Amino acid sequence: MPDGDKFERILRGKGWKKAYRQVCSDAPFNMLMDTLISAVAAALRGPLANSSLPKIRDAIYQALKEKARTEKLNFDSQPLADPYRMLTDLLSDIAREDDNSVSTQLAARAGRSVYIEFEDICDSVTIKQVQDHLTEVFGKNVISHQWLARVRDGIVLNNNRTPDEQMDWEENLFKRLSEPMRKMISQMFRTDQKVTVRAPRRKTPQRKMTIEELHKGIAVMEI
Repeated sequence: MPDGDKFERILRGKGWKKAYRQVCSDAPFNMLMDTLISAVAAALRGPLANSSLPKIRDAIYQALKEKARTEKLNFDSQPLADPYRMLTDLLSDIAREDDNSVSTQLAARAGRSVYIEFEDICDSVTIKQVQDHLTEVFGKNVISHQWLARVRDGIVLNNNRTPDEQMDWEENLFKRLSEPMRKMISQMFRTDQKVTVRAPRRKTPQRKMTIEELHKGIAVMEI
């Protein structure tokens, strides 16, 4: 991969360029996962900070419970409101309260996806299931928006993948990221106002220097 290619240059924020270089150089998968999780954590502490996830979770759960209630009504009865429309309105209100920030828009998009995925089991879904899946989809949206959507073509070119191979690679990536993403973003649902997003323990162990390496002299460059 050429240094600083056109795809790398459009990335902004801590960790994203490093992740792109890793995936293009076929670095170990665990190393890439560590970098992406750290990049998401940095984004959520900075430009994509978000305090609305609990409200979005509650809106999804409320809409699902309304969906379950309407399904129990007699077919001749008319539901008071369409649950999905109700959710869409609630998410729009939440986004407006946050000045339509990019982060809240990504979370709202995740909220609509979670509702659709849980719609068929709306009578049995729990609020914890909603929260867990919301964290996974929101994290995926952050990675897609900040990184993957911007460099997908570069990844395909540098790795000589077909479109189907790239889709399989992305599906595997997000599947493996789901658990650490859930653990990390769940910190944003704390009720004690002490929300600090930290990446979980790295999957790739840090290399430790040997005693011999520590005692080696530092090479001095000639002027």
